[in-house]
Amino acid sequence: MLSRSSLWRRLSGAPMWPLAWALAAACAVPWLAPERWSGHVDTRWLILGALGWCATLPLFFRRRWAVVPLALGLAGFTFLGLARKARWETALPAGFQALEGRLAEPWTPQGDRVRTHLEVVAPESLKGLALPLTVPAEGKAPLPAPGTPIRLRAELRSVEPGPIFLAERPLWRARSDEAPRRIHLPSAQLMEATGPPAPSLLLRLQAFARRRFDALPLDPTARDLWGALTLGIPPAQEAHFSVFAESGTLHILVVSGLQVTLVMAAVEALLRRLRMRGAAGGSMVAGLLYSALVGFSAPVWRGLFMGIAWAFGRRSGWQLPPAAGLHLALLLWLLGHPAAGAEPGFLLAWWALLGLLWGAEPLAGLIAPLLGRAALPFARLAAPWLSTLPLLALLHGGAPKWGILANLLVLPLVAFLTPLCLALILLPLPGLTPAAAAVLGWMGDRLVPAFTGLAPLATGILWPWLLLALGWILLAHRQGTLRRTRALIVGLVGLSAGLLVSRGTGRAPEALSLEAVDVGQGDALLVRAPQGDATLVDTGAGPWTARRVVRVLSRRGVREPVHLVLTHPHADHTGGWATLSRLWPLASTSVPITADDEDPWAPFSPPGADPSGLLRGDGWRRGEAAFSVRWPARAYALPDANMVSAVLRVTWGDRELWLMGDALGIQERDLLDLGEPGPFAHRVLKAGHHGSRTASDPAWVAALRPEVAMISAGLRNRFDHPHPETLETFRREGIGAWITGPSRGVRISAVPGGWRIDTGDGAAAFIPFRKTPTP
Repeated sequence: MLSRSSLWRRLSGAPMWPLAWALAAACAVPWLAPERWSGHVDTRWLILGALGWCATLPLFFRRRWAVVPLALGLAGFTFLGLARKARWETALPAGFQALEGRLAEPWTPQGDRVRTHLEVVAPESLKGLALPLTVPAEGKAPLPAPGTPIRLRAELRSVEPGPIFLAERPLWRARSDEAPRRIHLPSAQLMEATGPPAPSLLLRLQAFARRRFDALPLDPTARDLWGALTLGIPPAQEAHFSVFAESGTLHILVVSGLQVTLVMAAVEALLRRLRMRGAAGGSMVAGLLYSALVGFSAPVWRGLFMGIAWAFGRRSGWQLPPAAGLHLALLLWLLGHPAAGAEPGFLLAWWALLGLLWGAEPLAGLIAPLLGRAALPFARLAAPWLSTLPLLALLHGGAPKWGILANLLVLPLVAFLTPLCLALILLPLPGLTPAAAAVLGWMGDRLVPAFTGLAPLATGILWPWLLLALGWILLAHRQGTLRRTRALIVGLVGLSAGLLVSRGTGRAPEALSLEAVDVGQGDALLVRAPQGDATLVDTGAGPWTARRVVRVLSRRGVREPVHLVLTHPHADHTGGWATLSRLWPLASTSVPITADDEDPWAPFSPPGADPSGLLRGDGWRRGEAAFSVRWPARAYALPDANMVSAVLRVTWGDRELWLMGDALGIQERDLLDLGEPGPFAHRVLKAGHHGSRTASDPAWVAALRPEVAMISAGLRNRFDHPHPETLETFRREGIGAWITGPSRGVRISAVPGGWRIDTGDGAAAFIPFRKTPTP
């Protein structure tokens, strides 16, 4: 499958492959450096590092070993950049501050709030920063127009680090994009305009495009997709975002490198068809104007750099080969943004292009005896999916089941609709606008949902996934230097297929464990026991929380379908049910029985769901653990769904877990009247109702006498959970209480002599058994 043009690209691109390995080394640095790092480094280590790098410089003159000084140098530069960013962010003020600035973007809906960016002019320590600002969507005071200078006093919130096992680095990304603080206002009345609006030319262009877009007669689905494809407006409905993520077509739902490239390619093709000179230059100008229209975000800059590299390569007849242009564009971005290696979009775009440029031909040669001439087109679709498979597993917990087919059907539509919809915003045509909206609505409501779902992949053992990811760089290297690659491509495809068939790399649990996933203000509990399938209690508030739960299942090495128990029909416990059912196979679903006239689960259930009912006395086993339902005692029709929240007891040996859901104090007293909790040795309590004062009744806690209490409450939640009264109840009983939000998630495991506590921020503790346990 080797043509003259592809041979030229390989030969001319071969010297670039040390740079590819150097980029991989630089991308590893922000994953190894802690997010909470202050950036301070002992001078002795800096001197030793510099001397060590200087010692490798002679290797530059040996082609085979030039990668060593290049990788060390780029990794060291990235490390110094991260240190500088960390020191800068640490010195920024936090807490309540008096701020002055100018609204730098049009207002954009974001759930029940609207957001923009505040370009700060005072205080001096924040001058020049564009900080994200959100306010409630509906309020008494009108929103100031974009470009308005304002004065306000607000709380500057730091971006919190992600749990260390979820493959998230939000703080590094915020530092890299120079937006490490957030402003959340409870009302627009807290903003005081200090002058009339004075928008810049760029802001006027953005506001004009936004007004033209808002005037289009579109239904909600078409509006979400139209705004995302052309103007980079996040979908107002999280469900639309979720189904695109689950189908493997998320890259088309935000203005990224794909959209910028599509506009540049459309302009270049038009100019070339008209036989006009300067087609490449025209495409670059179009790319710059379009980037200015949607805002120069990180994905837009990356896409613009890659589009310019593509335009230069096409203009020169590919004398600048795609591999060289791609890596030079990535290097340019990485030099200015040292934490780019922690951005999933950066990594996935890079690996997808590695597969497309360098993996397609070896894969086509492998399958040519079966597919003949169709081998190369098929390989060009399959290679990017295979090359990103390890990253998709590590970053998202699974790979889209129909990613290749979904992109095959959706990408041509996007290639046509993006330039068309952008033109229709500026010049809406009566017949064409409804037709484009109908196509977008069909794509969002029918086409993409038909391809949703992940192939769940456990990443409990990391090294096979990391080796598979690096194997694609090695394949590209060997392709570029004209070495034999058949054995390597067979190994990569075989390992990918093996991981898909085996559902990844898992670890069987050795003891009972209870993990509260950090899903904000909501519940999502993972219970595991030896020789048993995993049980998930609740799903969090929505699609986003369901995707985070999937990442936790993957990182914990869960391979099997999970058993889902939903405690009660409130959104913060059940909102992610529909999404989770698409992302991970469910062995069973159980909900408490109620006597309501209408089905309270209907707003949250996926299509075709038929969960089994739970009442007091029901029980089952999962391996060595026994589950039993302690509440509700019968089917109730009560005004508050918390009153019928399922209460579960899990026993394993001499250990016991009490999972209270959102049960209130009155239900706890009812359980006491029913003879609960009964004698037992060692207990863990998942406190009811997020640690509210309405739950964790002192009499119930005294009767239960747990050794550890877990409270699922989001960081800085609007309910101020957990309440001081609940914490005081636990303190009086000598019970340690662990809160999921501040800890970034909590996992409690049974170990000899007590309980081990592991938190999402890397802390660990041991809680010994009580010396005089209850008989």
